Amino acid sequence: MDERPSTIPAEDKVIIKLRLRLPVISFLFLLVAALLLPNQVWNTLLIGLGGLFLVGYVWVRQLAKHLHGSRQLRYGWVAVGDRLEERFDLFNDSFIPALWVEIIDYTNIPGYRTAVVRSVPAQSSDHWRETAVCQQRGMFSLGPWAIRSSDPFGLFQMTRFYTQTEEIIIHPPIHGQLPIPLPTGTSSGQARVRQRSWQATTNAASVRDYQIGDPQRWIHWPISAHKNSLYVREFDQDATGDIWILLDCEAAVQLGSGAERTIEQAVLLGASLAARAVRQNRAVGLAGYGRSPQIVHTGSGQGQQWRILRALALLDADGATDLQTALFDLGRITKRGTAVIIITPSGSGGWLPELARLVQRGVESNVVLLDRQSFGGEENSEGLATAVRQLGFPCQVIRQGEIGTPLEEQQRRGFWEFRVSGTGKVVAVKTPAAR
Repeated sequence: MDERPSTIPAEDKVIIKLRLRLPVISFLFLLVAALLLPNQVWNTLLIGLGGLFLVGYVWVRQLAKHLHGSRQLRYGWVAVGDRLEERFDLFNDSFIPALWVEIIDYTNIPGYRTAVVRSVPAQSSDHWRETAVCQQRGMFSLGPWAIRSSDPFGLFQMTRFYTQTEEIIIHPPIHGQLPIPLPTGTSSGQARVRQRSWQATTNAASVRDYQIGDPQRWIHWPISAHKNSLYVREFDQDATGDIWILLDCEAAVQLGSGAERTIEQAVLLGASLAARAVRQNRAVGLAGYGRSPQIVHTGSGQGQQWRILRALALLDADGATDLQTALFDLGRITKRGTAVIIITPSGSGGWLPELARLVQRGVESNVVLLDRQSFGGEENSEGLATAVRQLGFPCQVIRQGEIGTPLEEQQRRGFWEFRVSGTGKVVAVKTPAAR
């Protein structure tokens, strides 16, 4: 595949250029020879070469007018381990065939290569699909791209640029089995709390007299009708509080490279814990202080999970904010009764005093340490884990490879595809992963 040009046309356009210069030099030599030394041989060669140029140019000109391409992404929401699939179409409305058409793609998705060469007969079209397994989270772009063709003699070359791009975010994977429990927050278990909530929750505790300003949807109509007076429901606070997931994104404490980096393990844990919280109808938020901070305030529901996954896809461990500063900043936006899960590869305990201050504000804290030694570091994280537990905080040490790799599991299990049967019914078919 050719290197990307330094400048791409601002609008989709076609460029025709001379591909071979030697025939031009030969044509000029024959022209001079025919003028200086008139001879039937020179004239015959000159007419033959000129006709070759004319045929080649008309051929390419027809392709420039009538050869078009398109591409369409099949699934717009993908995660690491999923299969990315695109449909490509080439249309040749000309009366001459496109003997070869090269697809030039400037897509920057790791491991996705769509550079192919196809052939399209006259008044015909060609369709095919390109697939790849998503290997890396992040924001990428599909396109720009181009199609390139030539005449049979290779004299002229036609390139049609398609400058439109489509943004695609590859989300982090979600691991279904994690040895990390979710903190409870306000209280433990399903026990009710004694305080009454000023907002409607799923738990209605009792009723009271209606007061001016109470929402009408809180009125308990059966009791109001029985007592001939308006009564409204009182709500308990939720038995479990909000959860914040804090990822340590300081560049100085990270270990590993590529997919084996500590930040990739932290993102996997954060995405999996957030998904579990959403499944349990918990309100969950995310904080990561990289160079581009990703802060997602607490919320619940499937939409909140998508927001967190998007933030995790864009998060990188390139920040200068240490964990102590991150805890201080998070303490200003968390409220009493919430819980914080801290995921860090840090090997020092300089942030422990700030962790203790969070508890004084009524914020429950759980710590997940990424074992530095297993990720290639020299320090052993067990000593720091012991110090955290002595302060009364739950702490777990996660070693490299202990959680597993969803990408490898997905490739081993294969992929599900939707196909239309002969009766028109859509069925799911499992296809093995490519080896």
